[in-house]
Amino acid sequence: MEYNIVVAPNLETLATEVAVLFPQGWKLKGGIIEHAEGFSQQLIRKTSDKLKHRQMPEPRAKQRRTKWIE
Repeated sequence: MEYNIVVAPNLETLATEVAVLFPQGWKLKGGIIEHAEGFSQQLIRKTSDKLKHRQMPEPRAKQRRTKWIE
C-alpha cells in the first residue's frame, strides 16, 4: 500500500491536485481536513493498481480511411 497526503492553500487547488492523481490509481481515504496551512486530503493506492496502470497500452490514434471514387 502507498499513502499520499495532498496539502493545498484552498479547496479549489486541492480538488485540482487530487483529480490529477485519480488516473494513476489513487483513491480517497477519509475526508478533507482543514488546518492552519489550508486543506489536506489523504489518498491510498495499492501496488497492484499502480502496476495495472503502467501495463495498460496507450490509446492509439485512429487512422482515417479515405475512399477515393474514380
